Amino acid sequence: MVSLEFYDPNPAQPGEVTPHAPRLDTLDGRKVGFLSIDEWQAYRTFPLLRELLRERFPKVELVPLDAFPKGIGPISTEETAAIVARSGVDAVVIGNAA
Repeated sequence: MVSLEFYDPNPAQPGEVTPHAPRLDTLDGRKVGFLSIDEWQAYRTFPLLRELLRERFPKVELVPLDAFPKGIGPISTEETAAIVARSGVDAVVIGNAA
């Protein structure tokens, strides 16, 4: 019999539940920003994602891709979080997995 052990990266204490932010019912009429580590073909996938969002949600406002810092280090800072908060976005697409 094989026994596997897994590391749980969740920083919460066992039994603690941290709720996610409330989900939006639609992106129409909402302002959406993008945070990228700028890898994994982000220069291709983020523009495509923006195009698909515009098609599905015609009234969405999309923040320019260069509005926020890029890179794995910069996007995880308090400074970037403050920039995003000040921007007034309703939602943020984070990362990129191709």
